[in-house]
Amino acid sequence: MSAAQLLQLTDVTRSVLLPDDSQLHILNGINLTVTEGDHIAIVGRSGTGKSTLLNILGLLDRPTSGTVAWRGKDASGLSARRAAAARGRDLGFVFQQFNLLPGRTALENVMAPLMYASGRDFWQRRKLASEALDRVGLGTRLDSMPQSLSGGEQQRVAIARALVRRPRVVLADEPTGALDVSTGRAVMELLDAATVDSGAALITITHDANVAALARQQFRLESGLLHPLSLEVV
Repeated sequence: MSAAQLLQLTDVTRSVLLPDDSQLHILNGINLTVTEGDHIAIVGRSGTGKSTLLNILGLLDRPTSGTVAWRGKDASGLSARRAAAARGRDLGFVFQQFNLLPGRTALENVMAPLMYASGRDFWQRRKLASEALDRVGLGTRLDSMPQSLSGGEQQRVAIARALVRRPRVVLADEPTGALDVSTGRAVMELLDAATVDSGAALITITHDANVAALARQQFRLESGLLHPLSLEVV
């Protein structure tokens, strides 16, 4: 049975109006299909529109033109409330800066998204968060504060937090940017394995070709368009 389609961008553009009334064209016709289990990497230099594309993929922003389909339905015109509900339920985010809550333990950080859940996810939030931390190798660090964890461990907490609600798509924005090379590779391998295990799709936005090479589909974002790549791990 073929994998289910999750996200589809068709001829997506994004422009912004500058103070002199001219248009800055950031995305110029993006086409991308994301299905269950995909690991897609998008490489691009600073200023090429990677963050803009991530915001559209994450239902945080709308395209100027074109369509964004989520599980076969047009999501371009979703209300802010419905887009937020879809993000909370089906999308997980991992960022370069770990964005952990200071003064909260690893367990409490991972539990945070479940505070807005309902039913089983809410009532079993401590158990689910503990299991998520165990999956990323931090089952013995539940009560550790962020400042007592290494950079790689903090990113593992962030990964557990992103996965705890079992999202359909995980968006990773420069997830190794604050880590050394070996730790970054270990974190990416962990993130890939964790999403494969859960059946989620993983989309990694990065400037690092070696990080992108770990993905099974690779693209370069240039001049507002996606160009297929074929990279190998060095």
